[in-house]
Amino acid sequence: MKLLTKSCSIALATAVSSSPANAQSLVPVGQCAVVVASRPSIDDARQYIIAGGLQPVAHVFASSNGWYAIAAGFIQSSGSTAVIAQKKLAHEIPNDAYCSTGEMYVEEVNWRAAVQDPNQPASEGLWADFDARPLTRAEKRFLQAALAMAGFYTGLIDGAWGEGSQAALERYSFATFETEPTNAHAAWLTGITAQAWLDDGWEYEHIRHINISAMIPSAKLMMVSQTGAKQSWEHREKDLRVIFEDLETDYMKAFHGAVATMEGRIGSAYRHRGTDRWVTSVMFDTGTVYVRSDLISGTWSTTSIYAGPGLKGEVGLISGSIQVGSPPWIVPEPGGVLLTYSDELFAILDDEGSEAAPNLDPNAELSGSVPPKRNADGDSVRSTGTAFFVTDDGIALTNAHVVEGCNFLALGGNPASVVAVSSNFDLAALRISVAEPTKPLLFAAADASLNADITIAGFPLHGLLGGLNVNRGSVSSMKGLQGDESSIQISAPVQPGNSGGPVIDRYGNVVGVVVAKLNTLALADATGDIAQNVNFAIRGSLAKVFLSSNGIDFALKTDGEVLAPEASAELLRDATHLVECK
Repeated sequence: MKLLTKSCSIALATAVSSSPANAQSLVPVGQCAVVVASRPSIDDARQYIIAGGLQPVAHVFASSNGWYAIAAGFIQSSGSTAVIAQKKLAHEIPNDAYCSTGEMYVEEVNWRAAVQDPNQPASEGLWADFDARPLTRAEKRFLQAALAMAGFYTGLIDGAWGEGSQAALERYSFATFETEPTNAHAAWLTGITAQAWLDDGWEYEHIRHINISAMIPSAKLMMVSQTGAKQSWEHREKDLRVIFEDLETDYMKAFHGAVATMEGRIGSAYRHRGTDRWVTSVMFDTGTVYVRSDLISGTWSTTSIYAGPGLKGEVGLISGSIQVGSPPWIVPEPGGVLLTYSDELFAILDDEGSEAAPNLDPNAELSGSVPPKRNADGDSVRSTGTAFFVTDDGIALTNAHVVEGCNFLALGGNPASVVAVSSNFDLAALRISVAEPTKPLLFAAADASLNADITIAGFPLHGLLGGLNVNRGSVSSMKGLQGDESSIQISAPVQPGNSGGPVIDRYGNVVGVVVAKLNTLALADATGDIAQNVNFAIRGSLAKVFLSSNGIDFALKTDGEVLAPEASAELLRDATHLVECK
């Protein structure tokens, strides 16, 4: 079930014979087809395949009697009687299954060809706003997997396209193309994911001895040991290890408990404890440990993932794909909406000779590519922001949207990990390993007053402007956009890259965290006027609540002496650092 690409597009359909001239050639020589059912129509056959999870192995043959035979793969004719009997005993195939040489078959039918559901809306074209409703479940599952691999989606890869999936696609589109998602963005993601899967051999693997399935990079992940019901797999090039094993209840609970309390973990472990599923996930400076156990036939089929830093996408793809039983079909259907979009897009891009992520604006020429951001070492950077230290042991505060969808984070050039995050507050805490104490900023005891003098610091337009930028202004309003009471309006100039930077008062104490600037172009379109210096910061009191609720100590300071502007800049320079998202 591997993906093939052609001119950056995807050709997923396996060539099938449509000629009845030589029926015997429909089944490989020396083999027979394991026929598990027959159905009167191709639609009935497709429903049977999907309901039984047979997508990875299914073949459908039109018989001379007008019915359609459903085969669950092929086996060697020699010894087939014993193999079929064994499969029946193992409940892998129904009791009435048999092995056929294909003499009655007239053609193999492409059962995967997508059929538009009349109850679903038709697709509106490559440049329309993205709409998941015309997509099949397999297409939605593929997009979820692609977003997980890109580091934007954390959740089950189940083809149920809800708010979480849509939000992940929006984050991806804004990070990659700086705009709302269109069908073209989904087509681009489809194409680059297919190529990545082809390179590393990503496919669903059915771990039969514990009856679970998961996506793994089969071309790069090799089984290094097997002891009883325990299999250990290691990546040839990356710091990635996956273990599949069967555990008794008491040992399973002890194992999850041990993982949740491992020394050196960052923050608290994520835990899920259900009647038939346990999940534990822990983050470290050195990577991630993820464990999932599913109750199957009285014991717990357990998948453990040990990944080094920068492998968030791999962890998300493997963990989100785990399911009990045979693997689901995850490849987009040839002739379906998603591959039609992808074929159309990459045909255009091939003509334009574009190799990087293009400007997928329907009103723009496709000939230009968006130049990737680079850090000081020349490495590609997806986005940048700002953070400032709040403790002397290396914990810094920034915005949640700065760290969303990042496979790897750097703070001031040092590898960083997320300690805590709140999408409601739009705040995140990062940690770096430090040999010497960092210089944190102190928080004001109370919020800033209206018209109070403030100073901000950050790294706006990184790569265009140089180094730390410090700007002064005042508190323009005690509320944010549309009366939002969680933020304040400030007049200090804010540009992309300032997000997550500190706002300090005249005493050098933190009174806010820069979060956004008003979209002046959108406002100009709506009102005909251009607003100036309308920017927003999260209240310092909310930042303190966020830190306290996550067990992060910070220091308060009474007003003290008023600092000279140069002294404020010196204070900010020591505490404020660039965040790089890769």
